[in-house]
Amino acid sequence: MTTMKDIAKKAGVSVATVSYVLNNTRYVSPEKKESVLRAVKELNYVPNAAARGLRSKTSRTLGLILSDITNPFYPDLSKGSEDATREAGYSLIIVNTNEQEEKMHNASSLIREGKVDGLIVASALKHDKLLLEQLQKEGHHIVLAHRSIAGLQMDTVATDNMNGAYDASRYLLSLGHHKIAMFTGIDESIVNTERKNGFLKALNEYGVEPILFNTRSNYELAYNMASEFIKLPKNERPTAIFAINDVVAFGILDALQNNGLKVPDDLAIIGYDDIFIPGTRAIQLSSVRVPRYEIGYQAAKILIDRIEGKKSPSPIEVILPTQLVIRKTCGSMLMRNSD
Repeated sequence: MTTMKDIAKKAGVSVATVSYVLNNTRYVSPEKKESVLRAVKELNYVPNAAARGLRSKTSRTLGLILSDITNPFYPDLSKGSEDATREAGYSLIIVNTNEQEEKMHNASSLIREGKVDGLIVASALKHDKLLLEQLQKEGHHIVLAHRSIAGLQMDTVATDNMNGAYDASRYLLSLGHHKIAMFTGIDESIVNTERKNGFLKALNEYGVEPILFNTRSNYELAYNMASEFIKLPKNERPTAIFAINDVVAFGILDALQNNGLKVPDDLAIIGYDDIFIPGTRAIQLSSVRVPRYEIGYQAAKILIDRIEGKKSPSPIEVILPTQLVIRKTCGSMLMRNSD
């Protein structure tokens, strides 16, 4: 096991200097601090809580890790977490990973260095499993919010993504659509997997062949893909689209409108998440409503209870329901065929 003495030797400083840097207790020159932190990273050093005296004082601060702070999904989730932490006398800091594994590793230093008492992770992808397991083994408190990870036994607050997608897809099928495409998201995200499975389940029940486009939950990719497939002859195009989220649905909507197609007359669309924008656009998007505020609020409450020793050792899993909200983007093939 790597020790502070090993770090000191590699960085060319004293053990005391290493301690000052790791515990942030005294000023250390930027050059020496950088050398210590580089050695910590290269040697994969993990501070031992017992050796550091199992700090009697806590920060009374939680960390909220988001995958993309610009995504309109996250403000409500963040507000839920903020309200819960404030009610309990805690503070909240937010970290953005931009879906990058390295930034997730950097964010983990918050809890290892004692800057936060626990983490709410709303950015978890499959490749984060080993890191999260390691943090859990080190005794840190973590709650997964929105995104869980298969096989990871950890407190989780999420939604019923599979049934939400299933209901949306069944609705399109009930309108007579039999050429339905799904614009999927990030392969490494369990949210994408669950929603895709719900879509495939519904189409399989109707004996309909699925059409899949991978957008990685990106507006621009969705816009470009939609712009390409609408060049196909009308009888070869999908008549309906289920989008992995509303951001992707907006990309599709804009591509269709900019190319002279009408929604829902020419093509039906259902999004997912029901972010605030759908009801304020010129064309109001049908979507699956996700209780984003509740996800953030409950995740923070569970985390605080863990920190304060109020929960049983067994992992808690909270799965919140979704709601299909029909607005003005779901045209019926049955009505079209009767014209």
